[in-house]
Amino acid sequence: MLSRFLYHRLRLVAFVTLVATCLLLTASFGFYQPLAASPWYESINRKQKPGGVAATVEQAVTIPKKMWYKLGPKGLSELTRGLTDRCIEINPGYEVVFMTDSSAARWVENTFGKNHPELVKMFHGLRVPIFKADILRYLLLYTHGGVYNDLDVECKVPVDEWIPTEFQNKTALVVGWEFDVGWGDNILREFETWTIAAAPQSPHVWRVVEDTMAGFRKIMEENRVSVENVTLKMSGDVVDATGPRRFTRGVFSSLGERFNSTEKEVESLMEPRLLGDVLVLPGWSFAASSNRYGDRELPPPLVVHKYAGSWKNANGGESLWRRDADSK
Repeated sequence: MLSRFLYHRLRLVAFVTLVATCLLLTASFGFYQPLAASPWYESINRKQKPGGVAATVEQAVTIPKKMWYKLGPKGLSELTRGLTDRCIEINPGYEVVFMTDSSAARWVENTFGKNHPELVKMFHGLRVPIFKADILRYLLLYTHGGVYNDLDVECKVPVDEWIPTEFQNKTALVVGWEFDVGWGDNILREFETWTIAAAPQSPHVWRVVEDTMAGFRKIMEENRVSVENVTLKMSGDVVDATGPRRFTRGVFSSLGERFNSTEKEVESLMEPRLLGDVLVLPGWSFAASSNRYGDRELPPPLVVHKYAGSWKNANGGESLWRRDADSK
């Protein structure tokens, strides 16, 4: 009788111990969140709060020390080799990646094939090189972050000095005006896209990707063609289809939704200004020659664009294929 009593008592003690252990583990790990849902990512993706209060950036953000370039089929020229070497030289500690057509195609497939098949199909199908180059820069910045430079960009100031101290750890996207000062009140302002810096997972950059895809859907529908047969002429203008104007519209659209910010807040800019988590740099920073400052004394430019773009031809860039042969 005594042994039976002890047996049941021991079973009760074991059960209570098990329950207590489970409760302790639940309390210890109840606030765990996976990396994909980090507080920073959630804060900048939050829509406008009830009552008209704009979202705010709640966590420190960091732009990775990565530098991206896209090579055409001809690779580096003597000019672009010197320019890229200079950028690498003054930015020690940065991981530098040169993407080729083939490595870009594989990367897009591997990165977006599972969750964004339409995007992958569109990227593979497009035949105009500049369309793909523009989309690639947005995808790289969205996925990995870092700095994207065109090959014909000369770096004058190290990237680590681009963001003023008061805006560090608050900046998730760095953009610069291409046309802003000295063009009159009715100028169609746009950000340049030869140099962009971003933290990964920027919703502003993803908005640009989504808008670009929507634009190509419209072109295909209006011209009754597949993505493989979309031409440079059908796009109207590269800067509208995939370039600076597309980028500018997308960024401000996203900023408006998340922070109630507008373009008016950064017009005729003379010093860096933070809109939400986007640092807008004055024209003299990335595009001094495209703005008219008169006799004003300006700080040194951060980069200088040499305007050697290979995309400015009938094919929209360097290509290893010929459209007439490809269409047969």
